[in-house]
Amino acid sequence: MRAESLATVLLIATALSASAQTTQTKEEGGSTAASIEIPVAIGQNVKGIRLPHYENGDKLSMRFNADSAERASETKFNFKGLRIEVFDDSPDKPAMEVVLDRAVYDRDTGLLTSEDRAKITGETFEIIGQQLEFDSKTRSSRLLGPVLMTIIQMEEKVSP
Repeated sequence: MRAESLATVLLIATALSASAQTTQTKEEGGSTAASIEIPVAIGQNVKGIRLPHYENGDKLSMRFNADSAERASETKFNFKGLRIEVFDDSPDKPAMEVVLDRAVYDRDTGLLTSEDRAKITGETFEIIGQQLEFDSKTRSSRLLGPVLMTIIQMEEKVSP
């Protein structure tokens, strides 16, 4: 169980890290990663926003869906009803989903934070925490408590 929990946490950190890395530009460190452009003017609130993120330019790796997005400043974005779909092999079915009631992303600090309930689900697990913090600079994430993790299937079924 300990190994599967660690694998789950690493998968979450990798997914969130990939999304945060897309905010880098060529001037910030020579990265050629495309920046996620949020087409929202400062102070403007947009309902029903969907932002895809492609790996290597053609493979859908993540999709950010929000009930509403507001650009609070040049570097801060507020989201309500944020759902991040993480794709592995197929763009038709997400491998994992992160659901945040409210979240704030700050490009200056590289932090995506949610002080409301955070829920992370995959095919065999569900993790619910009171808060989520992700630091894109250190590529570390954590759920703050209380945290509940449910593993749906521990062992693979063996056919007779």
